[in-house]
Amino acid sequence: MHTRRLTVDVDDVARLRSFFKDQAFDPVQFAVLCEYAGAHGIMASLLPGGGGLQQRDVELIKQVHQSFFNLHLPLDNEHCKLALSLKPDMVTFVQTSKAHPAPAPLEPEFILTALPEVLPNFQANNIAVAVYISPSIATLKELTKVHIDYVEFDCNGLALAADTNEELVALDTLRSAVFAAAKLGLGVNVFGAIEYEHLPALAAIGQLEDVTMGRSLLRRALQVGIDRAVQEALRGLNAAR
Repeated sequence: MHTRRLTVDVDDVARLRSFFKDQAFDPVQFAVLCEYAGAHGIMASLLPGGGGLQQRDVELIKQVHQSFFNLHLPLDNEHCKLALSLKPDMVTFVQTSKAHPAPAPLEPEFILTALPEVLPNFQANNIAVAVYISPSIATLKELTKVHIDYVEFDCNGLALAADTNEELVALDTLRSAVFAAAKLGLGVNVFGAIEYEHLPALAAIGQLEDVTMGRSLLRRALQVGIDRAVQEALRGLNAAR
């Protein structure tokens, strides 16, 4: 079984910088150090509302990154124009609002309405396009009407499961959605409140490509250092059960 790719979400480093008003929490430096430690990709978000990454952060990450750069952003004209100027390796469209700035899954109706207008611009610039959605077969069937490259499944059903039963149901739902997406020719990533303990189960899903970790990896990095935190995550992704 091949190794799953580990992507590191640097958004929470920017939130710590804002909360403590301390520039030592530098998401750009964190991204670089995670790459040096072996991470396969960096994920950053440009979202409305304060406290998160700024445009300058994303510009610097684009300049210095050495791996794969995935940019989360809302599906609107303003952010699309910005993404086209930044030229990341991939854009992943998410649902967000000023009241609730954290990324949320997009509804298929909105994707089908808004995406066709902007999709050709990204394809012309060789920028891969993904959408952040719930792991739903019905949603995937709707997405066959647009020509995207990847889906990124919301993993919070698994990550925030209240008990083992709920976790097993969420894992089975995710596994089925990953298999269906791969059958449709889509690349598959996962993102959510993923903890180290979830990595072996995710790694065992054959068609899954990228696993994005954020707060849990940052928390571990504050305890044991970035290099060890990344290496432990990579080992978890190699320990498929």
